Amino acid sequence: MSDYLHRVGDAILQSAVVPASLRGRLMRRLGYEIGYGSVLWSGASLRSKRISFGTQVFINVGFFYDGADEVVICDNVRIGQFVRLITATHEIGPGTQRCTVAAITKPIRIEDGCWLGSACTILPGVTIERGCVIAAGSVVTKSTQAHGLYAGTPARRIKDLPP
Repeated sequence: MSDYLHRVGDAILQSAVVPASLRGRLMRRLGYEIGYGSVLWSGASLRSKRISFGTQVFINVGFFYDGADEVVICDNVRIGQFVRLITATHEIGPGTQRCTVAAITKPIRIEDGCWLGSACTILPGVTIERGCVIAAGSVVTKSTQAHGLYAGTPARRIKDLPP
């Protein structure tokens, strides 16, 4: 599917006109890998199909995925409102143009049982290991270790959670 057609399809999928209960089934028909029982609320922006959802994933309103590299969201993950998954960045260039043109992309992985709080941002190359909680508004710049509560900008482990 061309980039234009994908964006048109994405606009329809993210519309509140499409019930959340139907969105997953439509996405599967359009070629998305989305596990059963997963729910994606309206207002989501999926810039490519290089994203896969496990089973029983819940994604709240305003979700944004830039589409530059692969994203894997495993089973039983909960994602709060306005979470951003950013898989592309740029090198810092010379003073005449600090942001170089060529993108650097790296995948993101969110393992089983994680909870990403509202308005957090996950940056390129990060793995959120199983059972982690990312506090609202946090910016995750490095991969986490399992069963931890991470908060801040940049996010750091502030508490161990029971497995």
